[in-house]
Amino acid sequence: MPNKEPEPGPYLDRLIELRVFGRKPAGEVPAYSSDETAAEMVIGCLNKPPLRWMSLKDGDGWTFHWRKPVPLPAGRSRARYTKLVSVTAATRPLAICRAALKLLGPLKAGARPETL
Repeated sequence: MPNKEPEPGPYLDRLIELRVFGRKPAGEVPAYSSDETAAEMVIGCLNKPPLRWMSLKDGDGWTFHWRKPVPLPAGRSRARYTKLVSVTAATRPLAICRAALKLLGPLKAGARPETL
């Protein structure tokens, strides 16, 4: 069965709270997957050098990229980047959340997302 992208809503928001912020979700958490301001907190938490991000309006949806600089050869002055993660979704907050989870990789052994 192929992996399905998480849908916006409480499950994804709680998963972001756990994976991105490292806090066990207790009670309500911000609506990271549907609220622009809350999604910006996800970017702020992960946006540490050398990571860079970019979001683009893509037709009716949004594409969000996490990328990092590629070492420049001698004599080159313009930075180049390699994409680490690229996600397209219906909304920018959803694209940000899905990209964050892909950037962080799979859950480690012992984590139980079904309890979120």
